[in-house]
Amino acid sequence: MLALPLLAAAPAEARTVLSGTAFGAGFVGPMVVPAHLLGFLGIGLWAGQNGGAAVWQVPAATLVAALAAGVAAQAGVRLPYAGEGQAGALVVIGALVAFALRVPLAVAVLTGAAAAAFHGYGYGPGGPAAAWAGFAGAVLLLTAAGVGLVALLWQAASARAVQMCGVAVAVVGVLDLAGVL
Repeated sequence: MLALPLLAAAPAEARTVLSGTAFGAGFVGPMVVPAHLLGFLGIGLWAGQNGGAAVWQVPAATLVAALAAGVAAQAGVRLPYAGEGQAGALVVIGALVAFALRVPLAVAVLTGAAAAAFHGYGYGPGGPAAAWAGFAGAVLLLTAAGVGLVALLWQAASARAVQMCGVAVAVVGVLDLAGVL
C-alpha cells in the first residue's frame, strides 16, 4: 500500500525526463496514452499470432501507415470519425487476437495498416524530424513488444493467455466507444 504512490509517480517523472527533447516527446507520447499503447501492442500481438512473414511485414506496414496518417493530420487532412475509428480499431484488433484469427498475409498487412492509421492520425507528434523519429521508434518498439509477448506467453503459459490479452484490448476499445474512458 505504501509503494502505490511511488508507482504512480514513476511514469510521470519518466515522461518529464524523456520528453525534454523532441525525440523523447515523440517516443514517450504513444506509450503514455493507453489507446495508442494498446493499439500498437495489439497489432504486434496479432502479427505474432499469424507468424511467418506477418511478424515483420505487419509491423512495417503499421509504421508506414501511422507515420503517413500523422503527416496527413499535420497537413490538415480531416479523417471523419477519427476518435471512433481509433476505438473501433482497438475492438477489431482485440477481437482478432482473442479469436486467434489467422488470415492471408495481404489481409493482415492491410488490417494492421488501417488500424495504425487511426492511431497515427490521433497522435502524430508534429514538430521537428526528431519528434517523428521518436514516434517511429515507439511504434516499432510497441509492435515488436507485442510479437515478443506472444512468444513469451506461448512458452510460459499458453495460447489462451495471448487471447486474453486480446480480450483486454477489445474491452478497452468498447469502453472508449461507450465514452467511459
